[in-house]
Amino acid sequence: MTTPTKRKILIVDDDARILRTVKAQVENLGYEANTASDGRAALALARTLEPDLVILDVSLDDSRPAAQKPLDGIEVLRRLRDASDVPVLMLSATNVAVVKVMALSLGADDYLTKPFEPTELAARIEAILRRVRKESPDDRVLSFQRVRLDTGARRIWKDGELVELTGIEFDILHALARRPGHVFTREKLIEAAWKGEYYGVAKAVDVHIGHIRKKLEDDPAHPTLVATVRGTGYRFEDTQIVES
Repeated sequence: MTTPTKRKILIVDDDARILRTVKAQVENLGYEANTASDGRAALALARTLEPDLVILDVSLDDSRPAAQKPLDGIEVLRRLRDASDVPVLMLSATNVAVVKVMALSLGADDYLTKPFEPTELAARIEAILRRVRKESPDDRVLSFQRVRLDTGARRIWKDGELVELTGIEFDILHALARRPGHVFTREKLIEAAWKGEYYGVAKAVDVHIGHIRKKLEDDPAHPTLVATVRGTGYRFEDTQIVES
């Protein structure tokens, strides 16, 4: 019998104590834990390791020479997002909403404030990995006049061209597309896309919708596929095609 491959988690923090603590928690959950203590090492590891999740501290203190621009967690997140859609859980000692929104706007999947309980960290990790786990091969393909979603492969096409979405962007769009024309509040999208296991700010939904529109709409400033229902939320407006 072939032993299942452990899912790989990359932990990035410049605090050695937190790095050891989180590493032990990740290993206790049955995952392979890899660590980095600065931004450049983290990016190099992410390229070679191809982790299933990155746990990334917002305030990395890069001690490299001044000639090399320091990389804090936000810059590392930005570069990760330029290269891949790997899920990212941000850690931070600040609970300021603007910092959360900044991290989420750059594509973080979740945000956890230090200090945190081991059970809460475990819950966040498991929730993210459940969301990105591929669905069974017989899941429905949702076809519309312009958009097609393959929920098994977690891929989306617009006008026949593949569109690259992050995991949470796909889940939000999938939630909307499963009920075209239905108005979803932000809270309902959190419940549907994050499976009710999201602890951030509801405004993050708006940020992710903005990213989806930039990738999907002909004119993101005047969206026709993901419409805003003022004062309520969002709805998906493409016309569905029922496949035989």
